[in-house]
Amino acid sequence: TFFLHRPDYWLAHRLASYCSHLAHPQFPLIGTGPFRLTQFTAELVRLESHDYYHLRHPLLKAVEYWITPPLFEKDLGTSCRHPVQITIGKPEELQRVSQVSSGISLGFCYLTLRKSPRLSLWQARKVISIIHQSGLLQTLEVGENLITASHALLPGWTIPHWQVPDEFKLPKTLTLVYHLPIELHTMAERLQATLAAEGCELTIIFHNAKNWDDTTLQAHADLMMGDRLIGEAPEYTLEQWLRCDPLWPHVFDAPAYAHLQSTLDAVQIMPDEENRFNALKAVFSQLMTDATLTPLFNYHYRISAPPGVNGVRLTPRGWFEFTEAWLPAPSQ
Repeated sequence: TFFLHRPDYWLAHRLASYCSHLAHPQFPLIGTGPFRLTQFTAELVRLESHDYYHLRHPLLKAVEYWITPPLFEKDLGTSCRHPVQITIGKPEELQRVSQVSSGISLGFCYLTLRKSPRLSLWQARKVISIIHQSGLLQTLEVGENLITASHALLPGWTIPHWQVPDEFKLPKTLTLVYHLPIELHTMAERLQATLAAEGCELTIIFHNAKNWDDTTLQAHADLMMGDRLIGEAPEYTLEQWLRCDPLWPHVFDAPAYAHLQSTLDAVQIMPDEENRFNALKAVFSQLMTDATLTPLFNYHYRISAPPGVNGVRLTPRGWFEFTEAWLPAPSQ
């Protein structure tokens, strides 16, 4: 039984998300969902479905994800080290693989900016304008066709542009903290060099993790970079990001953060989905207009496979979708 303090029309999404900690009714230590984790090593992750879970679903008994970087040759243009370039096949088939699926991720790398006496609204807008209007993103040396510069947070949620008056100069010094992915190393170095040409010395600090699990580094940061995965429900994913990520209390002061949470409370009680989405879009549009948040780039994902394999795609969460796959007949 759930007792809500206020209506929440994101509730179904919350209970279905990875943030939900509901226990399995028979196995309280392993959580809900169709799969249980049966093996987790440096080389292999194996998931197996619970018995009878498939009664109303297509049966997929087990999923194995092998991590085998030595199998891949650099001159093939494929890599299992990077999550958006994936090759399916046996080692002896790698010379014959070709692309079977591609696209642009909804997920993105982002920059947040904390306004303070050190960084004003127009100074923050100038940083964003330099990033998006100088060609910096288009010339990052991160691998051919790996990324594409963002023009919107989500499709239709466009990035604002400003003409920053000349009298607004950048601060003499700023501090940037960022975490993985590795493409943000290059982004940080390029931003450091670009801001130096504007008379601003940028100190860069790398947090070697995939999320903000250690917030002590953020205490004195003016700028913060990371990445945001987008699941099957993009609007809900972004709402949950604002609610739960430890990033945001460091981006806003306490009154502004409390106001943001109360705004999200007002959004979640809207029963009409379109109105709720539009209200959330307005929240993020304001964050971008205030130069608090800007997306940097999205990823091109590519899946390669041997001849005869077609119809394989990635879900927004990075899982393989095989329900429409065509596979060649066994050779024997």
